[in-house]
Amino acid sequence: MKILFSAVPAFGHVLPLLPLAKAARDAGHDVALMTHPSMASAAPSMPLLPAGLDIAANLGEVNRRTGGDPLTDMAAFAVEFFVENPINSSAGEALAHARDFRPDLVVAEMSDYLGQFVAAALDVPWAAHGATLPLIEPLAVQFGQRALVKFGEHGLVPSAPFAYVDPWPDSLLRFTDHYPAPRMPIRPEPHAGEGPSWTRPAFREREDRPTVLLSLGTVVEDPQVLTRTVVAASELDVNLLLAPHTAKDLDMDQVDRRRVQLAGFVPMRDLLQATDLVVSAAGAGTVLAALSAGLPMVLLPLGLDKPVNAERAASVGAAEVVADPAEIGGAIQKVLEDDAYRTAAQTMAKEISAMPSPRQVLETLTATV
Repeated sequence: MKILFSAVPAFGHVLPLLPLAKAARDAGHDVALMTHPSMASAAPSMPLLPAGLDIAANLGEVNRRTGGDPLTDMAAFAVEFFVENPINSSAGEALAHARDFRPDLVVAEMSDYLGQFVAAALDVPWAAHGATLPLIEPLAVQFGQRALVKFGEHGLVPSAPFAYVDPWPDSLLRFTDHYPAPRMPIRPEPHAGEGPSWTRPAFREREDRPTVLLSLGTVVEDPQVLTRTVVAASELDVNLLLAPHTAKDLDMDQVDRRRVQLAGFVPMRDLLQATDLVVSAAGAGTVLAALSAGLPMVLLPLGLDKPVNAERAASVGAAEVVADPAEIGGAIQKVLEDDAYRTAAQTMAKEISAMPSPRQVLETLTATV
């Protein structure tokens, strides 16, 4: 079977698809990934069908069309970013590449409308794949309405997915979470990469201290927040491992280099194996990865879906949530001293390990098709 995976060109959208895509490739299916070429490094051995704008170009176009202030109407900003611009700029390109590939099945990341467009144009069944939690109902309605208009401009009607592949464990769901198709749970797996295993840098004469992974995401929009977070965490007697951040992301004059190591972009699986606690902005991928490894968290949610992700992790006792970088140090100390956080995270790890594997989900998807 030929299976086309498609995603918005951002690591938080592409990486959740890869375990299922690799399972399909390992099972002998012909697999391709459709996204912007800037994501080629995420899966270098997987054929890439180039389509869509990169994040910077898409944001620039949204800013031009909306006036550049997403806070005035976040829903309208999101609709432009995820639906309007990709279809306007890249529908033809995506369809041309997909016609050459001739997929039997499309697996589209939940907010990727080019994959959905291709499925409708080629009359191919498609499954949605979650990254973050499902869209709240009002936003899902707005996305659907705009897709109906944009697809209609090409003589198409959006088709419904036959399944929604969901990496969120049951304990983190709410009755208010609405899915556009029958939910198909899949075990989330931290990104493993395709190169050699990474070796954690040494903290000289400090190897007996806890190691804290600090990651505020793959795009640092406010270096000042990152620097303040690092400084606050450095007040404790812990080792700090920063990833994917580099020296250009923060003010190095304020950093105690004895306690801080910059890892750069390293597969999450390797980082978690060298970590006792995770500090993050509560991105969905990082939250699920930390829980799958049984690691407690301190979360500083920075917009979009992140406050909801943080609330879900805190609700099961696996995370402490803060509202300001200045609170990071006290929260880290609290989580390290209270074993209840680690116990809760380990309980979640057991639940996640019992979820269907990517191979099992693949078999169900292909059998359904």
